[in-house]
Amino acid sequence: MNAIEVKKLQFGYRENLVIKDISFNIKSGSFLSLIGPNGSGKSTLLKTLNYIFKPNKGQVLLYGKDISSYKKREIAKKIALVPQYTNIEYEFTVEDIVMMGRHPYKNRFENEDEHDFKIVNESLELTNTFNLKDRLINQISGGERQRVFIAKALAQKSSIILLDEPTSNLDINHQMDILNLLKKLNHENGLTVVLVIHDINLACRYSDEIILLDDGKVSGSGRPEEVVNVENMEHVYDMKVAIEKNKYTDTIHLTPIEIKEKNKRLTHNKVHIICGGGSGQEIINKLYTEGYELSMGVLNVGDSDWEHGRNLNITIVEEIPFSGISNEAHQKNIEMMNESDIIVISNVPIGTGNLKNLLAAKDALEKGKKVYYMGDNTMDYDYTNGEAKKLIDDMLKNGMLSIESIDEL
Repeated sequence: MNAIEVKKLQFGYRENLVIKDISFNIKSGSFLSLIGPNGSGKSTLLKTLNYIFKPNKGQVLLYGKDISSYKKREIAKKIALVPQYTNIEYEFTVEDIVMMGRHPYKNRFENEDEHDFKIVNESLELTNTFNLKDRLINQISGGERQRVFIAKALAQKSSIILLDEPTSNLDINHQMDILNLLKKLNHENGLTVVLVIHDINLACRYSDEIILLDDGKVSGSGRPEEVVNVENMEHVYDMKVAIEKNKYTDTIHLTPIEIKEKNKRLTHNKVHIICGGGSGQEIINKLYTEGYELSMGVLNVGDSDWEHGRNLNITIVEEIPFSGISNEAHQKNIEMMNESDIIVISNVPIGTGNLKNLLAAKDALEKGKKVYYMGDNTMDYDYTNGEAKKLIDDMLKNGMLSIESIDEL
């Protein structure tokens, strides 16, 4: 079931549209992040979702019903908003702030009752702020204050919570603290979470789905790995990135890469890399950031170096997973090396399955190509009964250069 449906939504002031014909759905019980550059319309969109801003055109459906047909109190019982700025000048206690979440359920002059205090205490317990209930809101830390405003939202007993930059101006510990809390409430309480966030890696780590906004339009929506890719990041943020899976969190991780102007002293621009099993990543990153045109292979689909290269849109000669190099892939690899200025061999383990990579490099060396070897001459990773070591030794005798660092290239 969809908690919120957005249909051809437009919002702006006169001819200055901030939201431009946007459509998407938010599933009930999901954790969704809105990302995008400054000025892309994220915070404005968030405020149209709970009808603070009335759209110029289009619809927002709240549980299948047009949000414009709800009264304000009814909306507040279904959607809670945690604003970006939570500074309050007045001397309210933490308990006072959280009790404000009960206002949609009270008449104008109706006092809070035992039921309200019970819900407030439960909300304070859930957010680990019960010990702060008698403290003044302007005397606690930023992270504690964010937790208090989440507690206020919980006291509304809404099934949807909207948060505008809940981790802004917090250190990394408090950022993780807030997002872990939200994820826990999402998992254990079925709370639908929608937040605006600038940190793309945190969005990828915690979100079920991501919507990428650019100039008031949706540039991508779906699972994190579907939205946060090299093409979208370059198009929307105008930056080159490397995207890999974080082995600790099992979520994708984005690393911005500064593309430097090619070193005018370098005469070799096309580099083919023989690697595998993660042995090539330092080489790839260094040469990529220096502006070289790279190719790789042969690599099995799913290999960590294959994933790294693919995420950087590097041309790769591929082979199916867990398979030795076929004659067809071997020939493509030779052709790729023929088109390259230099070949770099990493300290990759060599077995019978990838031995043909060394044979292709030997062929390139014999054709006059420059070949560099960054491996250990002892060939501790030779699983070919010495055949790989013999090939390396022969190539070193016939002009292949051994280097310890890619900086020597």
